[in-house]
Amino acid sequence: MAESSKRTSLEKEQLGPDSPTGSPVLQLRDNDTEPTEEDLSSLRRVSDTIPFTIFFVVVAEVAERFTYRSLTGPLQNYVQNPFHNSFRPGALGKGQSVATAIGYFFQLWCYLTPLLGAFIADTWLGRFKTIFLGTVTALLGITILFVTSIPTLLERGAGFPGLLVGLIVIGLGAGGIKSNVGPLVAEQYAGKKAFVRKNADGERVIVDPDITVQTIFNRYYWVMNIGSASGLIAVWVELKVGFWAVFLISLSVYAFAVLVLVLGRNKYLTHRPQGSIVARAAYALWTGLRNNCNMDRAKPSYQLQQHGKTGLPWDDQFIDELKIALTACRVLCYSLSFLIGNVISLAAEMNTLGLPNDFLAGSVNPVSILVLLPLLDRVIYPTLRRMGFAFLPVTRIACGFFVMSGAIALAAGLQSLVYKSPPHSVNFFSILPIYFLTALAEILAFLSSMEYAYTKAPKSMKSLVASINLLLCAVGSALGLALSPTSTYSKVLYQFASLSGIMFILAIVFYTLFSKYNKEEGRMNQMERDVEDERRDEL
Repeated sequence: MAESSKRTSLEKEQLGPDSPTGSPVLQLRDNDTEPTEEDLSSLRRVSDTIPFTIFFVVVAEVAERFTYRSLTGPLQNYVQNPFHNSFRPGALGKGQSVATAIGYFFQLWCYLTPLLGAFIADTWLGRFKTIFLGTVTALLGITILFVTSIPTLLERGAGFPGLLVGLIVIGLGAGGIKSNVGPLVAEQYAGKKAFVRKNADGERVIVDPDITVQTIFNRYYWVMNIGSASGLIAVWVELKVGFWAVFLISLSVYAFAVLVLVLGRNKYLTHRPQGSIVARAAYALWTGLRNNCNMDRAKPSYQLQQHGKTGLPWDDQFIDELKIALTACRVLCYSLSFLIGNVISLAAEMNTLGLPNDFLAGSVNPVSILVLLPLLDRVIYPTLRRMGFAFLPVTRIACGFFVMSGAIALAAGLQSLVYKSPPHSVNFFSILPIYFLTALAEILAFLSSMEYAYTKAPKSMKSLVASINLLLCAVGSALGLALSPTSTYSKVLYQFASLSGIMFILAIVFYTLFSKYNKEEGRMNQMERDVEDERRDEL
């Protein structure tokens, strides 16, 4: 009887007094109990059970990734090479520098627009409706790109303006998807507190909500990269059929995503948008800045006591949440991304053995992610936890930066080898390690930054902070855009060498500045969950 009462108390703590019915995750069992201090220090920590059904909405991001990879691989050839090129597939014949610049612009645009998507979701439509709107918008953009890539229209000059308009519209749609799918999936998990459970082997383990969220993001990213593997199809269709067929396949995938979202629209636990959260956050930040950059002085309690000011549109808890969100933004501001346009051009200077020069770009990276993520999630991370090493997000991000630096250094070495070798004599499979290391770095750095953005942001600002994470990745694209004039055969070696050095220095600076937050990881994550419960109690 006491055990049942204890479990009921735990269940109330987990779900909160007004949790929506039908929450798809969190099923407490009869023998689940609260952990003691001894349990917390001695028992192994594991993820909760995660039903696969919560990932259905990821179909929108699968479509987005499918289209993104179907574009960023062939896009270099589509823009760079002329139509009816007997050696390489092409359409517009604008040259390598213009092609690289457009590629970087598209990647930059896709990382900027999530700010708009986050604003719409957090203040107006909510996450699911914004995802649906973004999917329909992207469907329109890929339709424009498909129509203007039909050979007869290419010959009439419709290809270049159609490309620019199509990329802009596709990027707008991606903004509604990218900033909202991850937070929507993760917030389906209702767990707030760690608890003790016996696993199938009879071992008592602690089911940890932080590890559960990490696992949810790992699996979400794995499902998403099924779409990224479209490169396996795109480059062959580009070579054997034409670019129009690549864009038609992407159009079909987006149309399927719209259908799935319509059918599954009532399957998800959703939260009502909180109104002008961005305006309130900006006002609170401005108040803190005016008070010697001290956010505690933006609290209504301080303003009332010191200045007799009342009627502020936030409470003290909102400021505490905002401070943690700012901490997350400081950590995330180092998240640069390495972009692969010039590696595709590097492959074009090698012996491709009859394969498309962008074949590896469209296949090895996502396939590597599909292989590495389960290995990390099910073997390496649990093994590290058994050994007592908590591989926390800040440490994972720093390791990702070091791995990325090595990948770019390898690209520089291969470029130097190409300079010294006879034309088209270097086997382009020597590029394989670059894409494998890039995939590992992406998992360690970018995926961990997504998890960090979600766990540190207040519920009302999760899409916003996720979009800031993506925005900061745009710095990498902006850097690439600035360097695009050097994206010529004679200068690209210097570009690779510079990017490798920047990433290595970045890794050292990042870990030096932010490793201290590893000690605060659990406290900051639990604070966001506790604040949410306190607000429920006030209702």
